[in-house]
Order: sequence, then structure tokens, then C-alpha cells
Amino acid sequence: MVEKVKLILFFLLPLILFGAEDKVSLQLVWKHQFQFAGFYIAKEKGFYKEVGLDVELKEHNPSVHVVEDVLSRKSTYGIGRSSLLIERSRGKPVVVLSAIFQSSPSVLITTNKEILSPKDLKNKKIMITPDETDSVSTTAMLLENGIKSEDFIRLKHSYNYRDLIDNNTDAMACYISNEPYFLEKASVDYTVFYPKDYGYNFYGDLLFTSEKELTEHPQRAKDFNNATNKGWLWAFEHIEESAKIIYEKYNTQNKSLEALIYEGKKLKELALMHEIPFGHVCVDRFSEIAKIYKLLGFMKEHDLESFVDPLKFNKEEIKIGVLAKRGSRTATKRWDSLAVYLNKELHLYEVKIIPLNFDAFEEAVKEKRIDFIITNDMNYVLLEHEYGVTRIATYMNLDSKGSHSLKEYGGVIFTRSDNNTIETIEDIEDKKFAVVNEDSFGGWIMAYEELKAHGVGKNNLKLSYHDTHDNVVRAVLEQKADAGTVRTDVLESMADSGDINISDIKIINQKLYEDFPYLVSTKLYPEWPLAKLEHTHDRVSRDLLSKLLSIDFEKNPELFESGGWGVPSDYSSVHTVLRKLRIAPYDVSHIELSEILHEYIVYIYAIAFIFFAIIGRFLYINKINKYLQTYNKKLSINVKRRTKELEKANEKLKLLAQTDALTGISNRAHFMDIANIYFDIAKRNVSSLQVLSLDLDFFKQINDTYGHQAGDIVLVTFVEEISKLLRKSDIFGRIGGEEFCIVLQNTSRKGALSFAQRICKTIENTSVDFEGEKIKFTVSVGVADLEGEKSMLELIKKSDKALYKAKESGRNQVHI
Repeated sequence: MVEKVKLILFFLLPLILFGAEDKVSLQLVWKHQFQFAGFYIAKEKGFYKEVGLDVELKEHNPSVHVVEDVLSRKSTYGIGRSSLLIERSRGKPVVVLSAIFQSSPSVLITTNKEILSPKDLKNKKIMITPDETDSVSTTAMLLENGIKSEDFIRLKHSYNYRDLIDNNTDAMACYISNEPYFLEKASVDYTVFYPKDYGYNFYGDLLFTSEKELTEHPQRAKDFNNATNKGWLWAFEHIEESAKIIYEKYNTQNKSLEALIYEGKKLKELALMHEIPFGHVCVDRFSEIAKIYKLLGFMKEHDLESFVDPLKFNKEEIKIGVLAKRGSRTATKRWDSLAVYLNKELHLYEVKIIPLNFDAFEEAVKEKRIDFIITNDMNYVLLEHEYGVTRIATYMNLDSKGSHSLKEYGGVIFTRSDNNTIETIEDIEDKKFAVVNEDSFGGWIMAYEELKAHGVGKNNLKLSYHDTHDNVVRAVLEQKADAGTVRTDVLESMADSGDINISDIKIINQKLYEDFPYLVSTKLYPEWPLAKLEHTHDRVSRDLLSKLLSIDFEKNPELFESGGWGVPSDYSSVHTVLRKLRIAPYDVSHIELSEILHEYIVYIYAIAFIFFAIIGRFLYINKINKYLQTYNKKLSINVKRRTKELEKANEKLKLLAQTDALTGISNRAHFMDIANIYFDIAKRNVSSLQVLSLDLDFFKQINDTYGHQAGDIVLVTFVEEISKLLRKSDIFGRIGGEEFCIVLQNTSRKGALSFAQRICKTIENTSVDFEGEKIKFTVSVGVADLEGEKSMLELIKKSDKALYKAKESGRNQVHI
């Protein structure tokens, strides 16, 4: 009997230890509906099971406080809203893992036709949720429109859309994915006020857990998050099928299948926005939300790094392989500051620098273990030929004084200063010559070209390979080699760090180039390229490149050592030297007639056969050479063509980064850059400076009445008409939706007022024809002149106040 028990335990124990699924639970914030579809799908489709999780989905219970439930570990995970930030600031250790909706579905809806804007809600009845922290975006929108808490009648929320139809309330806090469906079914007209249209763009549902869960079970949290994201993406890709699953298995509210499908389509628009990966959460976005909470007195300053996705579950990983020319440690030290900068600037990505030696580099590219490469010219040409990598930028080396930004480098040939046997290149023949590697462009190929030009061939050297540039220098100084070669800047860098004394070095065949500060013995070639692999998405390349091209070294001095970046250089000179030296990919060998005769000299009895073989071989080689010439010509043309294309693309990218996509004038960021310059000039020269804040009157009504296409046409026409009135020195920018700003130099207060009135008159006489209807519109203008303001932002705020007074005074007018 005992033996049988042992045998049963022997087979059951592994199942008990390894086969059981990890039980976790998720507390939902509302009743079952499409709002939680991703979780249902992850459970029903087995995504949770695939990662060893048995997940219990707990429907909303009014008696359960979700945050306390998660912190007490009654539930492993929970759904919260942006107000989790307030809980965190009050000492509750909650951690946000991902955002289900990039914008909150919470809106304010009215069926009262007399209410055209939030300002019309004064002294009206509004149903808002009792929890003030959950309704901050709505109350902030009302405050923005001059409606304080005492200016409206707050009703207890019934969560019943019929109260809108029956006029029991003038407005109701709703979900854009829910109540509008029922109002449309009842053929009731309604107006929606979106808090995000007024600058209050909060996150929607947030997946969160406790710090303790994340610390004790980081892999479980990651698995749950990733399986959940997989479930959501599946749900949004198959909305009708997902709605059917909810309808059949989770429909505690008895919603119709049609209502669930409607909800799914609306929520998809809020979850998958622009090119933001699903689930992404951003510290900067929470910082903006925190400012609103602080302004309303809900929280004080608080660190957000440990609150927002601290383990980076929802960041797309970018791996940049860097050729470790001076060893992994030196490469890491040099490039880590760039990774830190990129991780700070690129909110959607987690950037990692991967130092690789020559042997590991090609393998990493071949196996797609990296997404971008920073490597020497020769290595790039080989990888371009073999794996289709594409350069997107060229490195710019900054010298130690910061006086030069170099897009070229060379090789330096050197020996010890006390070595009297080597004075010229010719003296190196038959000597021990230290190089980095046969594939090192700066640490061998450049010098090889120079040596060969002076009659010193590879067979006339005793080559030794040392893997890194630093090792080559040490080999020469320690007399393990008579001479050696490294890329320019290595000797100076080692001297600056105290590793060598430059006086111990003697340069062979030294050359001088204008504005080139380093010791050099060879021709100069383009600096290292940054290239993308074929599998890397163009979106990622574009985002990475935009940050590299806009590095400000004054604000980021730590990036000085890692250098700057510019548009891709022309690498045709690299192709030329590789072709001349017959180095891959131009390494097809010539076979000489004399070699063939010598090989078959002992077979004189077959001389006739050898003769025809020689002719055949000769014709074959000639054909190969012609092919190579054609191939080389095409390759050179393609290299130049691609370089021009990349230069044009980069110019277009810079233009797109500065202009508003719809109207073609300066966007907010570019406008502020130029405006700040104008401000500084005016302050320095004690000259006049005028700012005009412009806002289209009742623009939302145009959108609601005629649609966004008509609104876009109005905005474009508005900009075109005003642009005709501007001088070349005036700057004009789009600050927000229908908000614009103009800065006037050297204009009097009276002149600015006259100009603003001319704008109002011009716009009042302007109209847009849209689908047979003539749309008229007007503009309100606030004017402010520079007095004692300390910044352009203060001056703009001053003109904004004037604008609001123009609005309050009846619109279509100027206030100064």
C-alpha cells in the first residue's frame, strides 16, 4: 500500500509543482460591457492560460473600493482612472501598468437645444458622479468656461440616459461609448462637450496593481499585462465577434448586441490613437494631469517615475548595435549618455545600446537581434550588400574643445618616438605592423591603401591583429610591434584620459587638412553611419532620427562625448577604395594567363588542351570584369541616388516638425521658438513688441453643424486671409484647435490695434462655400504690448486675457 502511495505521489508531484496555473484576480470598475472586452477575450481565447495564469474577473460592486481592494491583496489587479495619481500622492503604493484608453470616454452631454457651449450651463442642472476626483476633467472644463461649482445645480447621478430625454437634467456626465447610442436610437438630438477639446485630455481606464505585487511577482505582472494587451488588440480587430462573446457570457446589463458593437467601435477610437502603441503610458502626460490636480488642490508635488510603468512593460524596445572599436567598456561609457537622452525624449520606446566586437556584429544583424547599427564605413558597406541595411544619418565627431563638428575621419600610422629605424612608410616594409582587424576601416583599410600606394604590399608586412584600437597603441608602445595604425582621434583621446603620453608617439606620413584637428596619415572618409535594419519600422526610424537631429548640446552637455548627427553622407568614396583594394563586396579575383601556364607546365603532353582551356578561361574572366564594371557603375549611381533621396527626406522631416499639418503655418513649438527670439531682441533693444491672440468665434458650432471637414476648410481659409495682411517680419502660428497667435515687431500700440481691427473686418467679410451652403465666421482678437513681462509666455497670457474680454464683450471685436 505504501509503495502504491509513493508511486502516485511520484507522478502527481510534478503536476502539483509545475502544472498548476497561478491564480490572480482583476477588480473591474463597472458592470460587464465592452469597456472590459480585452480581459474577457484574454480569458476566453486562452491568452492568460498560455502564460500560466488563472484569472478571475470580478464585476463592479458598489461596496468595494477598488484601490483598497488591490492594496489589501483581495484583488491582484484593478482598473482605475487618472485619479490613481491622487491616491499615489497620498501615500498609497499603487502602480500603473498600462492605459486601456489614451483618452477618457467621459464627456458631458446635453439634449437642451439652448445649451451650445459649457458656458450656457450656468444655473443649470448637471448630473456628475459624486467622487470629485473622478470628475476632475469635467469640472475643469466647466471652470475653463467660467462655471464654478456654485454656479450649477449638482444632481445625484442616476446613470439612466432617460433623464436626458425626459429633461430631468440639463446635462449629464456620460461615456461617449454608451449613452449616445441610446439617444440616437430614440432619435433625440444631443450635444457633446469633450473635456479634451478644452485641454483636459485625461487617460481612460488604467490597469494598475500594488508596488508589493510588482516587486514580488514582476514576471507575473508582465505576463498579465502582455496577455491583456494581446486580448485587447484581438478584441478591437474582431469587434463583432468580441461583442458576441460578451453578449453570450458576460451580459449582466442585458445590452443588445448592436449596443455592444457600437461601444466597441467608439472605444477603439480612444484606445488606438495615432501611432501610439496600445497600452502606452507616459510620465510627461501624467505630469500635465498632475498640474490640473494640483491647481484644484487635490495633490502636491510627487515623483512619477516609480508610479508610471516602472518596469517599462509597454515601451517598444529599440536595440542599437555599436561597433566597440576600443572595447565594450569604452563603448558603453561613450554611448550610454545617448541612450539616457533618447529614453528621456522618446516616450514610446526603451532604447538600449549594445556594444559588439567585429566577430559578433554580423551575427547580430543576421539574426535581427538589433534594430539599428552604428559601425565603421566598411562594415556598413558589407552589411548593406548582404542584409540590406539602410543608412539614415552620419555621425559628427566633436573635438575636445568643441570647436569642430567633423563628418570625416582618417587613419594614423605611427611608431614609437624613439624608433629611429622607421621614418617613412617605405621603412615599414618587413616590419611587425599592428592593426585592429582585417575588417577595420580606420584601423587597417585606410592605412593599407596608403601603404600600397607607396609600394608596401600586404605580403611585405608582418601583420598582427589586436581587436581594439587601444590594444594596437599599447602593442606598439610595449614594443610588441614596430608600427601600427588606428583611426584618427584615438591617440588624442587616450592622451586626454592619461593612458598614453603623446610625446612617445611618432607619426609616419603625416598629412594636414583644413579644419581637421587630429593627427592623420591617410585620406579622409565619411564618419560612421547610423543605419536601420530591414525589419525596423519606418515609424521607429523617423522618431529616433528626429531626436538625434535636434540634440541641443547646451541643454544636454553630457552628450558632447557621444557626438552629434547629421544627414547621411555620400559613401561612394568608401566603395571606391574597397573596389580598388579588391575587398568585399568587391573581392572577385583575377586569374592571370601566366598562372594558368605555370600550373599546367608539367603537362606538356596536353599542350593543345591547355591552350583551349586558357582561351576559355580568359574569355570567362573578361566577362566577369565587364560584369563587375557594370555592377560597380550601377552601385555608385544607386549610392548617390539614395543619398539624395535621404537628404530630401530629412529636409521634409525638418519642415514637418515645424509646421502645422493642416494650415501650413508654424506649429506651437516652432512659433514659440521664434517668438522667444523676438522677445529677447525686443528686451535687449528696448523696442516695441505686440502680441495678438486670435480665436474663431463659435467654431465648435461650425464643426457640429457642418462637420469637421467644413471646420478644416474654415481654418485654412482663415489662415490664408490673415497671411495676406502680414509683413515678412511678422510671425503667425497655430496654438491650438481654433486658437492662433501673431507677433508684431517694431509696431506701436495704436498700429497693432488698427491691424487687429483690419483682421476682424477682413474675416467678417470672408465666407466659405461648403456643399451648397455659405458659412460665415468671425474672429475675436486680444492685443498686448511688451511692458515689464519677463517672458514671452507672460506676454501671451496677457494677450489671452484681452482675448477673453473680447469674447465676453460679444465677440467679433478687438480688446487691448
